[in-house]
Amino acid sequence: MKDPLAYLMRPIPRNLFRILLVAYLLLRLYMATLPGYVNDVQSYKRWALGTAISGVSAAYETTGVDYPPLFLYVLWGLGKAYLIVAEPTAAGNVPDSVLLTFLIKSPHLVFDLLLGAALYWIVGRSGLWGPDRSGAGWGRLVAAIYLWNPAVLFGSAYWGQPDGIHSFLAVVSVALLGAGRLAGSGALLAMAALMKPLAAPLVPLLAATAALRGRLPGFVAAGSGGLLAALVSFLPFIVSGRIVGVLRKVIFDVEAMPFTSVNGHNLWWLIGSWQNANAPLLGPLTPKQIALFLFGCAYLALLARSAAWLRGDGLDDVVYRARIFRLAAATTATFFFLSTHMHENHLFMALPLLLAVAGRDVRGPWLVAGCSAALLVNMALHDPLLPHALPFGLSASSPFGDPHLGRPYTWLQVFGSFFNTLLAGAVACGAYAAAWRTPRG
Repeated sequence: MKDPLAYLMRPIPRNLFRILLVAYLLLRLYMATLPGYVNDVQSYKRWALGTAISGVSAAYETTGVDYPPLFLYVLWGLGKAYLIVAEPTAAGNVPDSVLLTFLIKSPHLVFDLLLGAALYWIVGRSGLWGPDRSGAGWGRLVAAIYLWNPAVLFGSAYWGQPDGIHSFLAVVSVALLGAGRLAGSGALLAMAALMKPLAAPLVPLLAATAALRGRLPGFVAAGSGGLLAALVSFLPFIVSGRIVGVLRKVIFDVEAMPFTSVNGHNLWWLIGSWQNANAPLLGPLTPKQIALFLFGCAYLALLARSAAWLRGDGLDDVVYRARIFRLAAATTATFFFLSTHMHENHLFMALPLLLAVAGRDVRGPWLVAGCSAALLVNMALHDPLLPHALPFGLSASSPFGDPHLGRPYTWLQVFGSFFNTLLAGAVACGAYAAAWRTPRG
């Protein structure tokens, strides 16, 4: 029996793609005016205006920002643009508006479009879906699948989460890594991690690939690219003499919400969400330590199994690049499922990584569909408004309390999150298995 998802795998004609793209832009422009996940969007507004007024170098002292510095440069420009039309009052307050919401969400649209373009290039021009699925039509298909993905529309367009930024940088970094451009890959991966630390688990993959394929010169090139990008990112804080305090804040802000699961549907959601990740659980071992041990073992096993082919000897270039993407997707999905501190949207980066190689075999589209569903359901079930605004009794309260919002979970949230955790686990296992099945030689 033919795989049912194969019926959807068809190249998209140019004119149809143009219609889809125009409709998409209109939809995204409208969604950029919606309040989204209000608490986070308001924080981004506060950081943008505070950075624009006090300067980037003082942002960590004046705005309460808990992101690495790359996002600050984006927010600084947005804040400066808004202050042109909305000057502070005599009391120093800057009025909020729909325009400010639109500006805060505008980089998400730009980077989603860039990520769609990157996937177009990876599939349509580089042929990562295989020789039978290469060309512009297939590139348009993968770009449309990403852009119109309900999880992308919900998380990026509606909620206003900037996951498309670090995901774009990480995807291009992986593409450069597979092509042997190690300095560029190191620089972009450092930028991705300095946008959001969720890209940091890909660093060992970069280091191992650079060392095995490029030997010492390749390892030095990748490291130099990363260090140079980090140095440039922190330059305003170095020049202003604030670098020590900023580094301390960037490193320790990872513990800003030190819980086993911050609504992320993963292993720790099943074991017990919203528990102290630094409190002893198994003897002296904390959940955070157990999670890092499990992920580290899985990661080392995968890298050890892949070591022979990572050298690239005798491999076709396209096959090598596809294998690198499979390793990156497995790393990202496994990290989400095994790690503590995970939020609702932290599976996002796995989606474009899986899409890059989705057309190479029959399992690829199913992994993309599963990842999309798990990501969308994870966010929708923990939206501040949606779970309690559904008809037909779907918003009926359960006896279980939501420690984050201080209200009962609905029964749909209780059962939905349980089954969605199983789906997220299946996606992580599937992505890991796809990378593990890769021949050693």
